[in-house]
Amino acid sequence: YRLAHPQGFQYSWFCEHYRLWAAKVDVVMRQEHRAGEKLFVDYAGQTAPIIDRSTGEIRQAQIFVAVLGASSYTFAEATWSQKLP
Repeated sequence: YRLAHPQGFQYSWFCEHYRLWAAKVDVVMRQEHRAGEKLFVDYAGQTAPIIDRSTGEIRQAQIFVAVLGASSYTFAEATWSQKLP
């Protein structure tokens, strides 16, 4: 490398620049998703207080969330339980 690029960086200089750059960026895990390939679904960890129309009482609802991988289009719905109808 030094023969082909006499003005190039040495390893220690590269490490110094890399350390400075790495200190500025957040740790992330980028993922690529092709359109229509993935749908992520789950229930949110916390419940939400909802007034039951039939009784007027406050009940805790489960929050179902679905997200399309490529577009991050998000759908959410409150349900009384996580059981299938």
